[in-house]
Amino acid sequence: MNKTLITAVLSSMAMSSVALSETHEVEVGNTYYDPQWLEVMPGDTINWTRVQGTHDVKSGDVCGGEDGVISSPTLNSGNQTFSWTVPQDATESIEYYCSVGGHCTSGNQYGALILGGNGVVHIVTTNGFAYEPAVLSVNPGDMVIWEHGGGTHTVTFGEDCVSDGTLNDSLSATNGAILWQVPESMAGSTQNYFCQPHCGFGMVGSLEIGGVVVDCLGDINDDGSITVDDLLQLLGEFGQDCSGGCDADINEDSEVDVNDLLELLGVFGNDC
Repeated sequence: MNKTLITAVLSSMAMSSVALSETHEVEVGNTYYDPQWLEVMPGDTINWTRVQGTHDVKSGDVCGGEDGVISSPTLNSGNQTFSWTVPQDATESIEYYCSVGGHCTSGNQYGALILGGNGVVHIVTTNGFAYEPAVLSVNPGDMVIWEHGGGTHTVTFGEDCVSDGTLNDSLSATNGAILWQVPESMAGSTQNYFCQPHCGFGMVGSLEIGGVVVDCLGDINDDGSITVDDLLQLLGEFGQDCSGGCDADINEDSEVDVNDLLELLGVFGNDC
C-alpha cells in the first residue's frame, strides 16, 4: 500500500466521520421531552428547544442526582435553545431530567440519549402490581426501559423472589426509568426479574433473549466499534485473495479491495 493511497484513505476517513455526525432536535414542553428516548452517536449534536414553560436539562440517573455531564441554563422565552455535542469517547447511555420545580418527580420530565445500541427500544411500564408486558422477547443490543407507572417498585434480576446479584434498581417518583442494554453474552437465555416489595403479589417478569446477535458491518476486529484499528487491519489485508476467507472481506466477494474500503468508511465511527 503506497503512502499516497494511505493519505487519501485517512482523509476520506476523517470526512466520513464528520459526515456521519447528525443533529437531533428535542422539543421541551410542559412537562416532557419529545422524543424522550433518542439514539445518538459520538459527535452528534442535540438541540433542546423550549416551546412552553420554564425548564432545563440536567444529566443524572435520578431526579436531583445531577452528575455534571450535561447542564443547561434555564430555558424560557428569552433563552429557548440549548445545544450539546456527544463526546467522541462516549460509550454509555446518558440519562437526564428537568430540575425545575417538580417537573421530574411529578411530571415525569426525563429522558435519555442512548449510545451503543442497535436502535431497538422496548418499554415496560408498571401498572399496579404488574409489569406490562410481563414477558418480552428481545435480542442482544436491544435497549429495555422500565418506566414508573405509579407506586414504588423495583426491577430485581432473579427468580423465585431471590436476587441473582446483578440488576436491582428502584422505580419511583424520583427514579422514573431504568435502562438496561441486552449484552451479547446473554444471547439464547432467559432473564427473569421481580419487584422486591411485591413479588409475593405476583409482580414478576421475564426477558426472552434471542440467539441472534446483530451483525456489525465493518467491525473487522470484533471489538464493538468501527475505528482506525479496523481500517488498519483492512489496509493490511488489502489486495489479498480471500477465496479461503479474510476478516476484512466485508462484502464477501473473495478479495479485499476498494469496495470493502468504501463499505468501512460508510460506517466509520459507529458503535455496535
